[in-house]
Parts: sequence; C-alpha cells; structure tokens
Amino acid sequence: MAGVLFYSQEGRMNVNCKSCGAPLDEGTEKCPYCGTLTDYGKEKFRERESKKHEDERRQKLDNLPAMKYVAPGLLAVLYVVTGGIYSVYWYAMRLKPLNSLGTKAKVPAWLVGIFALVYVGLCLLPQYDLTEYGLDAEIADNIYNYALGIVIVASGWLAFMARRVLQEYAARFMDRTQAVSIIAPSSVLLGLFGAGYLQSQVNRMIKMNLFSPKI
Repeated sequence: MAGVLFYSQEGRMNVNCKSCGAPLDEGTEKCPYCGTLTDYGKEKFRERESKKHEDERRQKLDNLPAMKYVAPGLLAVLYVVTGGIYSVYWYAMRLKPLNSLGTKAKVPAWLVGIFALVYVGLCLLPQYDLTEYGLDAEIADNIYNYALGIVIVASGWLAFMARRVLQEYAARFMDRTQAVSIIAPSSVLLGLFGAGYLQSQVNRMIKMNLFSPKI
C-alpha cells in the first residue's frame, strides 16, 4: 500500500507508514510503531551498505600482498633486449614476494641461485676459449652443453613452481579449478617464455585485485 503524503501545520512534509498507516515526519527512516523502513530509510540503508562494501573493498586491497606491475610493452623489450637475462632478474626479485604468499608450494631459493650462476656463466662461456686453459675441445663442448641443459631444466622447474604458487594463492579467492584455468593456463607459453609469461599473469592478477601494485 502506497504511503499518503500530507503537510503538518508546521509545513513539514509527512507521510503515512506503508505498513501500519501511522503518520511519520519527513526524514524518518523507520516507523516507530511497527518498525517498517520508509522509502527514505531504504535509500539510506542502500547508501550505508554501498559505503560499507566500498570500505571493505578498499581495506581488502590495502591488505593484499604487493607485486610489481610491469607494462606489457616494457616487459617485451626487457625480455628481448636482455637476451633472456631478465628471467634471472625476475626470479631473484620475485623470490621473496612469491614465497611470502603463504602457499604450500614454494619457489626453491637454491634453484634460483643455481639458475642465476649457470645462466650468467653460460652467457660468458662463448667469450672465452676454454682450450686455452688446457681443456680438450670435446670437453669444452660438453661443459657448454651440460650448462645449457642445467639452465633449461632449472628454468622450466622454476617456471612451473612459480605458476603453482600463483595458482594456489588465486584459489583463495575462487574455486581451485577456476584458478588453474585462469592463472597461467598455457604450459606451452610458460615453457617458452618463463618469467615473461609469469609477469604477464602477475599483471593480470593485479587487475583482478588479487595483488596490490607495488610502486
């Protein structure tokens, strides 16, 4: 039943309660007789709820772990210009933030160290002729090949462990199956681009409000 508007002798706009018909003053949020919310009361309730949700959202964002956002264009340039050395930098700089997410899976710090040392060594090897140090040419080739193999295995291992950490963390906010299908779903791209692909997923998680952007 719709309320009936009328004006009191003092000129204030009044309305009847839609539930019990009692006269109510302008600005009354709830009928003092039956407790029914007025239209004004409903509007104020929606405003308070909206503000409450916004405050909760802001508090949630403030409490989210911070991760570095890298613009896609800059990410591509870094990956190409550095010849993949950006991967070493990425794992070294993201090791602590990833392992601080409280997930069961962890990125092995020792593996990051081995990956960094062997990768840098591999980049330097072509600049030196190991035969000058008394090594047989075949042995020198074997050293290079072993180092390359270690880098490939370590890079793949780190990439898949880091993906597991991100997916486990995302599963706190959504269904596990959904997290796996949304966060770094492509094993092919993960294997090919490693840290570059993982950073693109971190960017995505920041946009999804799963991380707060680190300045």
